[in-house]
Amino acid sequence: MEGTPSDPGINQRALRLLLSKVGERSNSWEHQLSVSMVEIYNESLRDLLDSSSNTPLDIKMAPGGAGELYVPGLMQRNVQCMQDINKILELGHKQRATEQTNVNSHSSRSHALLILTAKGRETSTGICTTGKLYLVDLAGSERVSRSGAAGERLREAQCINRSLSALGDVFSALRSDQAYVPYRNSKLTYLLQEPLSRDGKALLLLQVSPTEKNASESLCSLRFGDRVRAVELGAPARRIEPPPLREQTETESLTGRGARNTSLRKRPINSGT
Repeated sequence: MEGTPSDPGINQRALRLLLSKVGERSNSWEHQLSVSMVEIYNESLRDLLDSSSNTPLDIKMAPGGAGELYVPGLMQRNVQCMQDINKILELGHKQRATEQTNVNSHSSRSHALLILTAKGRETSTGICTTGKLYLVDLAGSERVSRSGAAGERLREAQCINRSLSALGDVFSALRSDQAYVPYRNSKLTYLLQEPLSRDGKALLLLQVSPTEKNASESLCSLRFGDRVRAVELGAPARRIEPPPLREQTETESLTGRGARNTSLRKRPINSGT
């Protein structure tokens, strides 16, 4: 998921494509893009863009009764170009928890979520839309017996495996179209409730090893992918907001005057005969 400016990963490639689409629509739309990065480590949330604070964050229900979730205090940084994004990714990468294990010399001990919020306003109508893109780098699932985990490393591995198991349970509930989906069984699934809902759209990429010694882990990953591929979330929804009342009134007034002027131009002229 991650990468470098010279060897970009999925995060950079996806955001570069999004920026190009924004540029293509710049004549008819105004956009505002902002990025947040959050780490889930041992079932605690941490802001990867706030190096001055290690205070755990929490997930709350947004006021207004719409059922949306948010993380109070999570830093959002506005971005306009890839240079802005690369600086943010570099900062988040430096703060993420990694550790060496017997299986991986640079093993991610946490899940990292990059959340891009895109707000758009159509200049001709004033209609506003909001959408979110979640780019999630999941911590690797490693068998405790092979990874040599002990003490704090063991606790990390147990938290990782429990959260990945909870993610699998969510996919199973969605696949069987259950009325209750256990999003709250982990911080990972709770934070991903919006993109994994019936109105979301999700894409899962699996990473497997070509070596025989990692065959059991690769097989476990492939079985997980097999569970996920049968899930149908439905068509993604887009939140549309009407233009501000003053702007809407001015637009309607102009439309009304235009209609009256058109009517006057098309009215037959009385010649008096």
